[in-house]
This record gives sequence, C-alpha cells and structure tokens, in this order.
Amino acid sequence: MKICFFPHYSFSNSDGATLSMYNIIDELLERNIEVAVVLPNKNHLDKKLRDTRIDFIYVPMYSMRMTIDKLTAISKMKFGIKYLHNQTCVNKICKVLKDRGIDCIHINGLDSSVGAKVAMQLGIPYVWHIRAFIEEDLGKRLYRKNETYRLVRNANAVIGISKDIQREFEKDLNRSVKVIYNGIPREMYDVPDHKILQESTAKLLLAGRISQQKGQMIAIRAVEILKNKGFSNIVLTLIGQGETQDYLQMVKDYISAHHLEQLVLVLTHKDDLRELRMQNDIGLTCSCREAFGRVTVENMMAGLLVIGANSGGTPEIIKDGMNGFLYQVDSPQSLADVIERVLCHMDTAREVAQRGYQYAMNHYSIERVVDEITEIYNTIS
Repeated sequence: MKICFFPHYSFSNSDGATLSMYNIIDELLERNIEVAVVLPNKNHLDKKLRDTRIDFIYVPMYSMRMTIDKLTAISKMKFGIKYLHNQTCVNKICKVLKDRGIDCIHINGLDSSVGAKVAMQLGIPYVWHIRAFIEEDLGKRLYRKNETYRLVRNANAVIGISKDIQREFEKDLNRSVKVIYNGIPREMYDVPDHKILQESTAKLLLAGRISQQKGQMIAIRAVEILKNKGFSNIVLTLIGQGETQDYLQMVKDYISAHHLEQLVLVLTHKDDLRELRMQNDIGLTCSCREAFGRVTVENMMAGLLVIGANSGGTPEIIKDGMNGFLYQVDSPQSLADVIERVLCHMDTAREVAQRGYQYAMNHYSIERVVDEITEIYNTIS
C-alpha cells in the first residue's frame, strides 16, 4: 500500500497539524507502508533530510485560507489568481503521481481542494482530515468554501480530531465524520517523575502561535489580577511565533504598560519544548476554541498540571478536577481563580497532574491513531 499526503501550507512546519501528520507518517513507515508527500511550500523540505524513505514531491501551491478582517476587492482578486494557479497544479501532480502506484490520498486540513481533485482525476479514494475550526481558531475563511465543502462531502472518509469538530462538520457537511483523536509519540514528550510546584515561585507556560485566537491576553490579564491580589510568586512564559507583528507588539506593550515585565516573559518559537517544560509547573491552553489541543496532551506527558478553557476540544481532554482544571472561556477572572486555588492547594494539584500524566500516556498513543487510520485505508482502497 502507498499513501500520498497533501499537507496544508505551513509557515513554520511545526504547527500541531503538520507535526501530527508527520507522526502518522513515521508510524506508517514503521509498518512498511509506503508514503509520498506533495509539498506545497519549501518549509516542509527539512523533513527530506531526516527520512529518505518518504517520497517527497515539491509542487508550489497556495493556501486558500483568507484572513477574515482583510477582505477587500484586491485580496479577492489575488486569491482568484492563486486559485487558478492551484488549478494548473492538479494536472502537474497527476502526471507525477500516475506511475507511483498511489492507493489513497490523505488530505491534511482544510487548506485547498487540490488533493481531492487529483484523487478524482486519478480515480483513487481520498481521506480528508479536518484539524481546525478555520474561523474560530485560525481567524480565517476559505476562498470558494462551497466548492471545498462539496469535495469534502464526497470524500471516501472524513476524519475529525475531536467530537466538537465532528458535531460542527457533520452539521455543515451533512455526512458522517469519524472521530480519531490525535496521537503523540510518547518518547518525544515524556518527562517521567517531573516534580512540579516545589519552589516558591509557580511557573506557568503557554506555548503556541501568538495570536488573538490562542488567548495570550487572557493569561496575561489573569496574572495581572493575581498580582493585584498580592500573588507575586508566579511567572508566566509565552513562547511561540507571532502570527502578526501588530499582535505580538500589542502583547508586549500591554506587559510593559501594566508593569508585568517581572511576571510575564515572551520567548521566540522553538521546536523542542521539553527542556522548557521541565522548568515549569503549569501548562495553559487558552484558545477560544481549540479543535483538539495537542499542546495540552504534550503538557500532560511532560508532567505539567494542565489548565484549559472550557471550550472546543479542550474539555474532551481535560476532565475538570480529575486530570486537570477548566476555566470559563474568555474570562481572565475565571482563570485567575483556578490558578489561585492551585496555589492554595498544591498537594491536590500535584495529584491531579500525576493523573493527567497517566491519562495522556494511556489514551493518546500514535499507535492507536494509525491502527484506526489504516483500518480506514483498508476499507476504502
């Protein structure tokens, strides 16, 4: 069997959707299943150096995700040109894939319809993996959304990474969506016997894209609330790539204007967060609507106490009071209240974190994910 993946266009090549796709690919290769990847941009090419078993095909393509707040006649015209370019790529890709013996195409995200059109032209089945809420989580909208949804609707199988994704897209697509929670290679994130909340200062970590949808300002304001109540023994670290310089600067300006420089640190993105997680106690997930929450599971596997917004896929991972804590979405006060309870009941918090570690290890293995996905491949091929 040979599977051809169509990744979404990624600027960093280290976002959760891309990492999750390559985790699947690595496990497929371990099972002697051949894999090809059609690369839409050069940011994925570093993977070629790591694993020569992958059949990489580079065909420059554009993302069809438009920024919601920048819809103008000019932007629509530009996306029209991008769409026409992507259309020309379909024939190019078909010629390349024709003699490669592809059994199934796996489309990783709602980014463009090229993969589906290639599959239809070659007469092979395709699987569509939905990994995000385009508007709520990414602040984007799809160009020619109706066309894309029609092609998703006609896929041989549609996978969603949470029940929240399933509910939303089954309603929009009027078809079934199978839930397969993301799996994570445990050996890459496991920090066994991580001792948390042992020092006088509690250290909080919020990792991920620095954008309005990811909720960094909620975390900062929660820290400010706690500071005003006399809690000076906390440090929040934000680490990630700024989606826009304007938003990143706004975050930094707020920290400076409210004299939070000693309590809130902003670090640039790095791929491997294990060392940083080992230095922290609490992992935050503050997204307004996280589709799944890979970073939440990564934090659990690192032994951190996880606190997340009660929205999207986050409450499907965090069972409040059992393996982590939830707060009311978009409420800095609610988050501050949860953090305060943790600081006042550290023994309980450590027990909850330990249960979170065991829960993540037991429920989110990459082997389980690939078992379910290969069952789909076998059914439709």
